[in-house]
Amino acid sequence: MDLSNTEVIVFDLDGTLYEDTHHFDYYAERLTEKLSPDVLSNYKKDYELAKQDQHTLKMGRVYDAVNDLILVQLDNRVQEAFTWEGEPLSSDELQERYPEPITLDQVRFVNVGDLWWVPVSVALHYGLDPQKGQASFLETREYMMGPDYEMDPIPGFKEVLEALHGKKKLVLLTNSPEADSEVILQKLGLDKVFHLKLFNGSKPVRTLERFETVKETFNVEYSNILSIGDNWLNEIRPVQPLGCSTIYIDHHNLGSPDSADLVVSSMTEALPFLKKLV
Repeated sequence: MDLSNTEVIVFDLDGTLYEDTHHFDYYAERLTEKLSPDVLSNYKKDYELAKQDQHTLKMGRVYDAVNDLILVQLDNRVQEAFTWEGEPLSSDELQERYPEPITLDQVRFVNVGDLWWVPVSVALHYGLDPQKGQASFLETREYMMGPDYEMDPIPGFKEVLEALHGKKKLVLLTNSPEADSEVILQKLGLDKVFHLKLFNGSKPVRTLERFETVKETFNVEYSNILSIGDNWLNEIRPVQPLGCSTIYIDHHNLGSPDSADLVVSSMTEALPFLKKLV
């Protein structure tokens, strides 16, 4: 992969700048508090199965919260659909329900592109009020801000970013709120390395808009921008047609070698390529 013309690097936050996962179980527990007691056993069972990739609701799929269906899509067009129990819809049913491209708004159509969306999608199936689900998310982020939540920095990553800071423009683009994101950055020692921070990014719906902001802010071409993230539908696929370079951190082995310019299983594997930009 040739990164010689890279001038700006756009990083996702969760799952990219850090790879801790123990907060997802905390999130799942907060969601149980918003569900009816009679569904808790099934909720916990399905959540564990989905985490282990043994459920119809798999990472990389989309949950249709209105029709309670699990979708396989490409570029917003539904290719397959399944019931919660795994029964496929016929081609006629598929065309009838999804004749037009869908919008991954994370409200009706939930992109299960990372582990944040597994517990809440299962909870929605079991009757979760979406507003209460948002409350559980905020409770989890507040927990992550507290002194009891310890984070494990990626070895050597901070040093690489600090070296890159003087050579390239570094951008943070995250769907998470500013307050808790800043605390997480401080815990990682990365709060000072970014030239631009964009919070509440609304990816993937507004990914293109955010990258236009980056392009205009630093007066570069899209071909000068490198996008790095662990959610293919949020950070990789939308910007490929623009000509951006991409590094996909494929924690869950969802992609293939051609899913991005570089596909790695962790940020550690990407560090040698980033060091070449220093």
